[in-house]
Amino acid sequence: MATLKDTVHEHHAQLEPGVAALLATAQVVGTLPCEELRPRVLESRAFLTTSLLPHMEAAEKAVWPRLESALSDVGALAPLRREHEEVRHLVAELDRLCLAHREGLYRRGEALALRRLLYRLHAIVRVHLDEEEMLTALLAHSIGSDEADEIAADLAHAVAVPL
Repeated sequence: MATLKDTVHEHHAQLEPGVAALLATAQVVGTLPCEELRPRVLESRAFLTTSLLPHMEAAEKAVWPRLESALSDVGALAPLRREHEEVRHLVAELDRLCLAHREGLYRRGEALALRRLLYRLHAIVRVHLDEEEMLTALLAHSIGSDEADEIAADLAHAVAVPL
């Protein structure tokens, strides 16, 4: 069985191509024709809704309560919770932009909003995943191996089963 740290690292490694694509897509907004850009935007949107958001929900349910307990501080994860809420807000904004722009060229304002949104998502998620790895390592060292194995199994199951 994989350790808790290994499980979290594996999940993050699976997310990495999608996170990198957020940055790559942001960098080409305004340089690619809309017909080439739109599929990239839709791929990023699909990654966010089918991979990243379920991972966030799984971490919130399987890991965070135990981490707060191990740290003896229910407010310890407030920054992570704010980041999750910001990611959800930005994904909703991306959905709004995608629905509002079904065809034709992105207007200059739309392109700027899209670029800013993708850069913000990339930055928040990149830092957040690193923070999760650090906190998970802290948790793994703060609890017994049986409990860590249980959390790893819960997390693996929660990410594997559609929410």
